[in-house]
Amino acid sequence: MLKALSSIALACSLLPALSTPARADADADFTKGDWSAAQSGWSIALQADPKNAAALLGLARLALYADRRPEAERLAGSIPPSDPLAPKAAALITEAKRREADLDPANLSVPSEGTRVPFALTDPLPVLKVRVNDKADAFFLLDTGASEAVLDPEFATELGIASSAAGNGIFAGGKTAAVRTATLDSLALGAARITHLPVKVVPTRGFKLDADHRLDGIIGTGVLYRFLSTIDYPKGELILRPRDASADFERKALAEKAIVAPLWLVGDHFLFTRARLNDGPERYFNVDTGGAGVGVMASPATIADSHVTLDTAHAGEGQGGGGMVKLVPFSAAITLQGVEQTGVPGMYTPEGNQYGIFPFETGGSLSHLYFHTHALTFDFVAMKLVLEKP
Repeated sequence: MLKALSSIALACSLLPALSTPARADADADFTKGDWSAAQSGWSIALQADPKNAAALLGLARLALYADRRPEAERLAGSIPPSDPLAPKAAALITEAKRREADLDPANLSVPSEGTRVPFALTDPLPVLKVRVNDKADAFFLLDTGASEAVLDPEFATELGIASSAAGNGIFAGGKTAAVRTATLDSLALGAARITHLPVKVVPTRGFKLDADHRLDGIIGTGVLYRFLSTIDYPKGELILRPRDASADFERKALAEKAIVAPLWLVGDHFLFTRARLNDGPERYFNVDTGGAGVGVMASPATIADSHVTLDTAHAGEGQGGGGMVKLVPFSAAITLQGVEQTGVPGMYTPEGNQYGIFPFETGGSLSHLYFHTHALTFDFVAMKLVLEKP
């Protein structure tokens, strides 16, 4: 009996010790981009200690990345307010609720058959003609590197829209710039309409894509999130459909052998999928369609281990949201879901790493010229990125 009790006591004493390496390994797996292993490690740690706040937060974070909002809220809500990780848990819950509010049907309408918004301009980046507050037509850039939507401050003044300070944003090359926020009464894109839309107020009219289109704002990921959204580059149009068209769309995409890749939503607008640059390791790449003249941007780690040859003889500068940044061109192959596309024009910003803001290893960004020959669909119900060729 004494021996049995000693064995039980020994087993119980080992449980906390076992959970710590499991969580530590999961933390490391998450940082290096092995989220499947991280989820397994955090789950094991939670079995050993159901109150393990770090494991709860890690699993909540992965759930939110996959846009499983109720699960993310439940896990983060299990962390007591007195825990040191409580502020991070609260921020995660706030983001989950913000996304849910974006889908409020009272502020959203689109015909069941969808709507098609023609591009006023396709290159160097897509530009749409939209209607703001039911009283002004405007040209907005289409860019998944932006959050909800962006309004130029001069345009906001012309419309009598008040704004308030909202800190700094991080842009290309890791540079920062002041950001203000406001709310649009309405934004109409073809027959789709969003009311009470939060927007960032950042200068856009200084970006000259051509002589005929002054950019009054930007359509970002937060707008696309409200729909089943397709950026059809070959046809030159944005297609917005109800989110509940997801199942039919995915069946069709599978039947037509489209490229279908997992999609993750990090923070309020950063989209990620897994891809490979040249012969380097597969990494998470940010899907940022707003890179003019660029198909891919690479992080320092990706440049280092993917046999990228930088064309330093043709280095130059470009305009980012935070100012001018040094740009070094290169050309590389991108592999997504086993499909390789060669000769993708790339850019590297050696003076700052904008990907350092993420808590996991990031390969870089996939941008305009990589997607240029496809219809690119963001399915936020299935959490899939779908590329179809005409």
